[in-house]
Amino acid sequence: MMACAVGVITAIGCQTHRNFSETIANDTSSIDTIMQMVDAGAPAITFPDVSATPLTVRSIEDFATLQYRDMSLQETIHTALQHSQVMRDLGATILRAPQTVVTDQTKPLAELDPQTSIESALAAYDAQFYALGKWQNNDRRFNNRFFGGGANAFKQDTHDYVFQLSKRTATGAEFAVRNVIDYDANNATGNLTDSAWQSQIHAEMRQPLMQGGGLQFNRIAGPAAQPGIYAGVLIAKVNDDITSAKFRQGARDYISNVINAYWDLYFAYRDLDAKRDALERSRETWQNYEAQKSSNRKAGASEAFAREQYFRFQSELQDAVAGKLIQRTQVNNSTSGGTFAGQGGVLASERRLRLLIGLPLSDDALIRPNDEPLHAPMTFDWNSISIEAIRLRSELQQQRLLVKRREMEALAAKNFLMPTLDLVTIYRVRGLDQGLAGDNSAFKQLGTLDYQEYEASLELKLPVGFRQGYLAVRHAKSQLAREHAVLEEQERQILHDLAAVVGESDRAFTQMETNLNRYLAARDALQILDVNRAEGLPVNLEQLLDAQRRVTEAQSRYFLSMVEYTVAAKNVQFEKGTLLQTANLFLVDETTSPILLAEPLGDSSGTPADAS
Repeated sequence: MMACAVGVITAIGCQTHRNFSETIANDTSSIDTIMQMVDAGAPAITFPDVSATPLTVRSIEDFATLQYRDMSLQETIHTALQHSQVMRDLGATILRAPQTVVTDQTKPLAELDPQTSIESALAAYDAQFYALGKWQNNDRRFNNRFFGGGANAFKQDTHDYVFQLSKRTATGAEFAVRNVIDYDANNATGNLTDSAWQSQIHAEMRQPLMQGGGLQFNRIAGPAAQPGIYAGVLIAKVNDDITSAKFRQGARDYISNVINAYWDLYFAYRDLDAKRDALERSRETWQNYEAQKSSNRKAGASEAFAREQYFRFQSELQDAVAGKLIQRTQVNNSTSGGTFAGQGGVLASERRLRLLIGLPLSDDALIRPNDEPLHAPMTFDWNSISIEAIRLRSELQQQRLLVKRREMEALAAKNFLMPTLDLVTIYRVRGLDQGLAGDNSAFKQLGTLDYQEYEASLELKLPVGFRQGYLAVRHAKSQLAREHAVLEEQERQILHDLAAVVGESDRAFTQMETNLNRYLAARDALQILDVNRAEGLPVNLEQLLDAQRRVTEAQSRYFLSMVEYTVAAKNVQFEKGTLLQTANLFLVDETTSPILLAEPLGDSSGTPADAS
C-alpha cells in the first residue's frame, strides 16, 4: 500500500517538476547566471537594427531626390496590426509607465493569473490528495509496571500512514475520504500478538449551515473567504470581462492614434506643397526686382522686400519638410479621440507614423498617404448616436461591470452577519489483526464491516457584536454607491464629449467651405496682379507680396480644415464606441491571446455608417 502511494506521488511529481537537481541537489546555476548579469548592470545582450541612418534634410534639393511609398489608410492599419504586440502611443508611455501599456499579452496575463483568474477561483474546488508517513521507535524504562504495560522496560516500534482525498463543493461543503493505517509492535504483556496492524476508512463531511454556506456566497466570495476579500468564480468572471473591455479600449486608442498620425502626415505633405508653391512665386518675384535693381536704384528697396519674403517662405518650407518636435494629434489631446493639431513637417510626421505602425524608423522611401480626406457633408441622428455611445463605449462597459461586481460583493458581505455553524459527520470502518494484508489481516477484517462507527457534531462560532461583519456590509454598500455615482458622471461626460465632436464636425465642414472660397479669392487676386505685372502695368509691390502670403495661408488653411473635418468625423465614431467597426476591425478573443483582425471592407477614413 505504501509502495503504491509513493509510486503515485513520484509519478505526479515527475510530471510537474523534472529538474530534481535544483531541488534535491541545490543546483543554483540558473539563478547564478541571471545574477551575474544583474551584478554587471544588466547590459544589453542584443541590439535592434540601427543600420539605417535617420532622414534629415539640410537642403530642399536633398528632399527632392527621395523616393516615396504610397499607402492607403486601410493598408496603414493592416501594417499596424501586423506589428502591434504593444499598443503604442506618441506620449512615450512605454518609457514613462511601461506597466500600464496595453499589449497582446494583457488579457492572457489576466486569464493566467494564479490569484485572481477564473481558473484560480475554480482551483479552490480541485480535489486535494494528502499523504503522511511517520515511523517511531520507543525504548524506555518505567518505575511502575502499570505505565509500562505490565513491564518495567518498554520497547515499541510504530508506523502511521494517512492517505486522504478531499474536495470542496459549490455549497461550501468539504468531503474527505481517508485511509488511516497504523502498526504497533511492543512488549506489553497484555497484547494478543507481539505486533498488530490497524486499518480505518473514514468518510467525513463538513457543511457550513450559516456563514460560509450556500451557492450564492461561494460563487461570489469563494470558499474560506474573509470580509472584504472576495475571489469567487463570479468575481473572477467579471474581472476577466473588465480586462477584455480594457483591451478593446487600448486597441481603440491605438487605431485612433494610427488614423491621427496618417492624417497628420497627409496635411504635412499638403502644407509642404503650399509652401513650395509660395517659394517658387517669391523666387520669381525676387529675381524680377533684382533685375530692375541693377538698372534702377529706386528698385533697391523693392528688391529687399521681395528678397525678405523669399527667405521667409524658404524658412517655412524648411520647417514644412523637417517639422518641429512639438505635440501632434493624439488620443486625449483636447478631445478623447485627439484634436487635430495641424503642425506640419513631413519628416517628423512620417517618423511618428512609422513609430506607431511598427515599421523601421528610417527607410529608403518616405511613406506618403494616397487617401483623400472627407468632403461630403454629414448629418448625425443625435438620438441614435447617443444611445450607441451609452451602450458601446468601453469605459462605460467597464464601469457597469464594476457596478455588478460591487452588487455581488454587497450580497456576499451580508453572509458575515451570521454566525459560523458547521455540521460535521464522520463514518468509520475499522479492521485490526496481526498482518496488514492476506489472511488474519487488518484489510480482511476491514472488509467484513464488523466494526463500524458514526460521529456527528455541530460547531458554533459567534463573534459578539459582529463588528467586522457590519463593517464589511457598510463598506460594500459605500463602494456600490460610489461606482453608481461614477457611472452616472461618466455617462454625462461621454454625452458632453459626443456633442462636442458633433459640433466640431459641423464647424470643420463649414470652415472647409469658407476656406475654399477664401483660397479661390486669394488665388484670383494674385493671378490678376501677375497678369498686370506681366503686361507692364504698374503693380504695388506690397500688395503683390501680401497677395502671395494670402494665397499660401489660405491654401494651407483649406487643407487644414479638410483634415480637421476628417478627424472630427473619426472622433464621432470614437466617442460612440464604433471606431473599430468603422475601421473594419473585429476582436478575436482567444484563450492564449486576443488579436485584432481587419477586413478589407472599404474606406476606413472614419466615415460614419449612420451619417448621411
